[in-house]
Amino acid sequence: MEPFEYVIVLISLILGLGLAQLLNGVADMLAQYRKTNFSTAHTIFIVVIFLVFIQDWWYSYQYSKEIEQWTLPIVLALLSFPIVLFLLARFLFPTGSRSTETDMVAYFAENWRWLYALFMSTIVISIIQNIYISGFSVIEQIPLFAYLTWYIVFIALDIKKMKYHNGFMVAQLILWLFFIGVVDNGMLN
Repeated sequence: MEPFEYVIVLISLILGLGLAQLLNGVADMLAQYRKTNFSTAHTIFIVVIFLVFIQDWWYSYQYSKEIEQWTLPIVLALLSFPIVLFLLARFLFPTGSRSTETDMVAYFAENWRWLYALFMSTIVISIIQNIYISGFSVIEQIPLFAYLTWYIVFIALDIKKMKYHNGFMVAQLILWLFFIGVVDNGMLN
């Protein structure tokens, strides 16, 4: 077994566990459909996180060609992104003593700062990995820095009005769909 194959198995396991968390949460909400008070921002955020899971799994393959010498620090760095995604998927839904909670509007309003902070950390991890592992320049990371800035603005200004969160999530979903549909398909090359 090649080192990449060995590492990608662990990355895939963590991503699979995170996707299971995400899908279980959605299934639980749908099972309680009549009782659940759905939140637009929360629902769109779930879709965005799902797309990020798939994107990370898809892009993990690039490391088979980019990394020549596998070391424990590189492996830990690569594992950090799926681990944070797993945590995000876990925190996206009420669990433990709150597992019977069905008001997603209240849940999101109470927890959006934590959710955004976790997602911000995935952006930071992406920037670091892109520069130090994939060899991209800092200038090539400007779109990610801009993306990160929006999360910082929401948290720093403590924006509570859900209409702004809804708009932010819609913009993110459009951005991710554009990225997957146009950029990732090589239509801009």
